[in-house]
Amino acid sequence: MVEAAAETTLGLKYSMAHFYVADNGELADPPRWLKQSQEKLAKIQQRLNRMQPGSKNYEEAVQKYRLLHEHIANQRRDFIHKESSRIANGWDAVCVRADALDEMARNVPRGNALNSGYGAFRECLRYKLARQGKQLIVVNRYVLTTRTCSVCGFVQDSVSYRRRIWSCPKCGAAHNREVNAARNIKAQGLAQYFNRQELRESA
Repeated sequence: MVEAAAETTLGLKYSMAHFYVADNGELADPPRWLKQSQEKLAKIQQRLNRMQPGSKNYEEAVQKYRLLHEHIANQRRDFIHKESSRIANGWDAVCVRADALDEMARNVPRGNALNSGYGAFRECLRYKLARQGKQLIVVNRYVLTTRTCSVCGFVQDSVSYRRRIWSCPKCGAAHNREVNAARNIKAQGLAQYFNRQELRESA
């Protein structure tokens, strides 16, 4: 088993805007062509809503919709496999939060938590890391990662999801909201990992 260390561990936060944000500031925006395909799919859906069901034009539009939907699924799968392989090959451990994506989708109607493929991405990371003797460290989803200062540990009462940048009132550190959360996910994940190591050694 590969030993995890701070410098070889990556913290990832799910992001509706960027798929994920890493503790080092790296963003994972899905390829532009995937977004273009999704926009085409939305336009076909709008056309279908205006058409008479059962008509020849309607059936042709339904077929286009199905084919494009399958094409998007293939594009997303390709992106997920390439991105998860890149991370698994480049890092000794990865920390993520156990976000309930179905609950996030209900709370944010315009979000794409379920359609993003992030759940499949986490699973791909898990088995690709495991094949190399590495670990996916999963942090409890109730850990306060977004509103905790990753520098001094101060916990804010709240941080609006509309605010990209916030400053800690205690130490003055300025944070990108999502990068800060990813840093806290990494710190929590490493704390879990080292606690488990200590328990094994003392057993």
